[in-house]
Amino acid sequence: MSAGDAAFLHEMREFSRLYARRIGVFRGRALGLDYSLPEARVIEEVGRRPGGWVAIELAQYLGMDRSYMTRVLNGLEKKGLLHREPAPDDARKKQLYLTAAGEKEAAEIEHRSDEQMKAALGTVTAAQKKELRKAVAVLEKYFGTSDAAARVNHNPESNTPIL
Repeated sequence: MSAGDAAFLHEMREFSRLYARRIGVFRGRALGLDYSLPEARVIEEVGRRPGGWVAIELAQYLGMDRSYMTRVLNGLEKKGLLHREPAPDDARKKQLYLTAAGEKEAAEIEHRSDEQMKAALGTVTAAQKKELRKAVAVLEKYFGTSDAAARVNHNPESNTPIL
């Protein structure tokens, strides 16, 4: 590895650590709620897809190990926030749906996420927002888009956060 490549690698890892701290990956509980970050993400994603997710596809989309996803789903089901039903095309697959309580929590997660982002961007000027939009576009170009369909068919082991 050349010195330039090593420096670039170091810079990218520094940014990854900074961003992880900034969004609170290591705070234990997400958004001041009684959920871990993975639990909150599962609630949020299931809430965003009214037709429901197939559990294995959600695990792939989130880059989550299947066995860990199962533990998260079991915990959320015990809390009465989601339920699983056999998928119409394959009873071995489990379709995920939020309960009424889960929908309420998903709405609260969305609200708090918006508030957290507003606070983070509170001092950012219009010119800086324009610059950030461009930077996000570059990141999406190289690391993938936010489109679920683009991520469902890839290897989740390749999505391990680089910290």
